[in-house]
Amino acid sequence: MKNALIVIDIQNDYFTDGAFPLEGAQEACNAAVQAIQKARSDGWLVVGVQHIASADAPFFRPDSEGSKIHPDIVAALGDSPLVVKKHPDSFFETNLEQLLKESGITDIHLTGMMTQHCITHTALSPQAHTMGVHIISQGCAAPTKALSDLALSGLSTHCKVN
Repeated sequence: MKNALIVIDIQNDYFTDGAFPLEGAQEACNAAVQAIQKARSDGWLVVGVQHIASADAPFFRPDSEGSKIHPDIVAALGDSPLVVKKHPDSFFETNLEQLLKESGITDIHLTGMMTQHCITHTALSPQAHTMGVHIISQGCAAPTKALSDLALSGLSTHCKVN
């Protein structure tokens, strides 16, 4: 088994002063930093994912402060590859699948934001079906904790939720 940690959309707009703050964003960010550190120490591939929307979108506008990856995650990711996407599914129209295949990855571990949207779409992506999919729930956040918990419950029928 060869693992990769995929850190999805932990971006400034999801925090207190951002355009779309999520409940528990800082706690999820802290847990994601710990997951990155553990993955690195275990020799896993670590991949960051950044969502960039259109210029007229309510958040994640190109070249905005809100679209930037949170500084704690930037520091933890270091020189890890970064995948830029414009859709909820981190595989759709990106190089993520190629990156994982080239590294011989058999299992992916997802963490990040938003649980009910980008985490779910990535976990259920057709490209993810050839791999074991695991969700690191402590590093996930959504508009409310209840919504995040509901999404994680639904995902547990298709993925291993930790």
